Amino acid sequence: MRPAFVFIVLVAVGVGAMLCAENALLQRARHAVEEFERQNVMSEQGNRRLADEGRALQANRSRVEALYLRLKDSLAGPRALPIGNSNRAARSEEPVDQGTRVIQQLNDAGVITQQNRTMPGEMAQIHEAGASRLELHRLIPLLTEQENSNAFLFIDRIVLTRPSSVPPFSSEPTYLDARFTIRVLTGK
Repeated sequence: MRPAFVFIVLVAVGVGAMLCAENALLQRARHAVEEFERQNVMSEQGNRRLADEGRALQANRSRVEALYLRLKDSLAGPRALPIGNSNRAARSEEPVDQGTRVIQQLNDAGVITQQNRTMPGEMAQIHEAGASRLELHRLIPLLTEQENSNAFLFIDRIVLTRPSSVPPFSSEPTYLDARFTIRVLTGK
């Protein structure tokens, strides 16, 4: 009877050891899950904060874009560089005769521009511009967008004419012959 008793005790001790080991593993897993829950809560709070900031930026997106365009487009490069100043010459990499970004954007939209000679003492670049392949509903928004996005751009004169081959009050899309003068203020 002695060996049966020893066997039962050994089985009981083995089962107890297995239960203790399983309990320890379950406790460790529970603590790990609790730690992951804490990290998840912190991540959710951070995500909510970022989402709120994103919604605030989306709400102010048009203001931010308008401000960015105004700041980006309102600066015109120097017209001529002094001969003795090597720091400015090394910094200037864009061609001066191309004009400002506004002129480039007008050129990209199909407007042909040509820079006029600037009178001595004049603080603005003067450009003659024209387009013959733009309809009125495309030309007016283009000009207003450029003028509104650049505080230093002024449209001096604009002449719109209908081609003589198109009858008055035509219901067909009509390209206008547009000629205008723009000024972009610069700092010399």
